[in-house]
Amino acid sequence: MMKRSTEKTIHYFSQPGKENTQKTLELAVGRASLLQLKAILVSTKSGETALRLTEAAQASHYNGRIIAVTYHQGFFNNQSSTISEDVQKLLSEKNISIVMSSHALSGVSRSFREKYGGISIPEIIAESFRRISQGFKVAVEITIMAADAGAVPSDQDVVAIGGQSQGADAALVLRPAHQNSFFDLKIKEVICFPS
Repeated sequence: MMKRSTEKTIHYFSQPGKENTQKTLELAVGRASLLQLKAILVSTKSGETALRLTEAAQASHYNGRIIAVTYHQGFFNNQSSTISEDVQKLLSEKNISIVMSSHALSGVSRSFREKYGGISIPEIIAESFRRISQGFKVAVEITIMAADAGAVPSDQDVVAIGGQSQGADAALVLRPAHQNSFFDLKIKEVICFPS
């Protein structure tokens, strides 16, 4: 039996960065709609990118779930979330779920590296994905984080959006997996990323 092949388009940005955010969101929503996927994950520090994704989804009549994935509580200063209470309330009003979780590709091993040096296997995996782009690594990582939080099932593909420290410049179609079943994670399609 002959296997069929499919041709799809990958959008390459000439530079990484937040100036690619709008196009990334539009491409992600378009692919999620085309594939009839039930969820789009978006990394967000302040909540702004998640709110912009909601606007892009509404403009394209995408009806799936939007899930904002962010840093764990205290990531920057031991006390607070990077998403203000006001923005968290606004996201909730727009039916955007928030997953606040430890980084799947560093987690507690970061503490050991900072205190004793060396590098862990999850950090090696993260560095490997960064060779493609930071946003690519983030998209993979937030998919694991969302699966671990129970926000997405591990048997349905999702679109995941990542970027640098602000905005978005990479989007992927993935089959989620939990940290303890990392090798079940599948990167199905690359939608866009900076080359």
